[in-house]
Amino acid sequence: MKKYLMQCGHISMATDENLQPVCAICCGINDGAKIVIKECIGNEGLEGRKAKCLDCGKITDSSWNLAFFAYRPNDEYDTYYNGCYGWS
Repeated sequence: MKKYLMQCGHISMATDENLQPVCAICCGINDGAKIVIKECIGNEGLEGRKAKCLDCGKITDSSWNLAFFAYRPNDEYDTYYNGCYGWS
């Protein structure tokens, strides 16, 4: 499945009933969850950026492939979840 940056800042992780990309985190609570900004290819556009886990604070290189990744261009860090509290 291709990945898309959605207007809410998250990466698309699902599709709607019309097979259009959506953010599964924000769908139903943020109109930007269904608005595509761009297709995410490799790590294009993230060069030199860092992401911080929202739970434990671990910092890593930003990547469109990080779990629950959110692009935050106006903040010091993008955000993601690194699995520090498990996946269930």
